[in-house]
Amino acid sequence: MLTVWQDGPMRKATPLPRHLKAADVIAAIQARHQEDPQLATHPAPEDLMAFATWALDRRNALPAAEAKDDVLDAIRLLRLAQQQLDRLMLRALLTAKADRIKTPKLSEATGIHSRQGTHDRIKALTREIAAARLSVPADAVEDVAPAPDVALAHLKTVAHKLLQEWEDLTTNEDADEWAEGIELTMRSSEITDLTAASLSVQLRCATEQIVEHAGTLGVPAARTPEAEAALDAVRNL
Repeated sequence: MLTVWQDGPMRKATPLPRHLKAADVIAAIQARHQEDPQLATHPAPEDLMAFATWALDRRNALPAAEAKDDVLDAIRLLRLAQQQLDRLMLRALLTAKADRIKTPKLSEATGIHSRQGTHDRIKALTREIAAARLSVPADAVEDVAPAPDVALAHLKTVAHKLLQEWEDLTTNEDADEWAEGIELTMRSSEITDLTAASLSVQLRCATEQIVEHAGTLGVPAARTPEAEAALDAVRNL
């Protein structure tokens, strides 16, 4: 299980509700604009930033109270869009590390001019994404590296086993996204303490996503003893 602090001040914003979906926010905006002659001009719902812009631009077509609701929903859409961008940026950075793109070249794209800075960014993004998935502030996710007695070789073995048994686990798109991040991290030639911390968080998030999805469906998280052992190995990190 991921460790989540239960007390103490949180520096990050209160997370969006875990159940909140962009489709529900967009549906609420569309419902408010049923009498708006420009309703048909709204952008594709998949483009959250464009839809948020449309809601802000068209708020004056609504009564004052509903216009305020449009502004609030636009903010929600932008936060959801930021989560999408964070996931994509993490994937891009992990891919760059896996493809062994050197720091001087990578810094031209990222604006981060040190290897340590890139690892810090990967760590921060992993925390932000994990926090969004768990619906807790990022500061509540304890993403320290594995305990000293958990050798890096063991961590990689656990990750390899989880990926090996992936087809026999109850997964969904969210879990598959974590699996891709784990695979990319494993391919990196530079596994530092920060990278190991990121990998540890990714493994725990993937496992929690699998267990949660299986619970929703009312089916086992693992379909074979080997797959169950792979989940247990992550839990025991």
